[in-house]
Amino acid sequence: MSLTVTEKQSAGGVYILEMKGFIDTSTSSALEDAIKKLHGENKTKIVIDLAGTEFVSSAGWGAMVAYLKKVRANGGDIRLSAMPEKVEKVFRLMEFDSLITAFPTAEEAVKSFAA
Repeated sequence: MSLTVTEKQSAGGVYILEMKGFIDTSTSSALEDAIKKLHGENKTKIVIDLAGTEFVSSAGWGAMVAYLKKVRANGGDIRLSAMPEKVEKVFRLMEFDSLITAFPTAEEAVKSFAA
């Protein structure tokens, strides 16, 4: 199992992290490193695009939540987009929807920062 993380800059200083593959114990560090890098560069408007994600384990969700508070403390946010159905089911079951806002598309998530 592997994970590819691609960083893209969008309008309004929003950064999109595109995920492809599995986010689990062996790969969640790649996600965490990408968020940490953006946070360290004071890039705090982050969209994690999960369209290409096949699975997210508790380690993956933990990596997202771990930086959520830090990013918000700097006036930013982490938002999710394009979750496949089985990933979204776990997201809602674990009640992460009360912590992190999710959008059907990366475009909608990016636009939400301007609202």
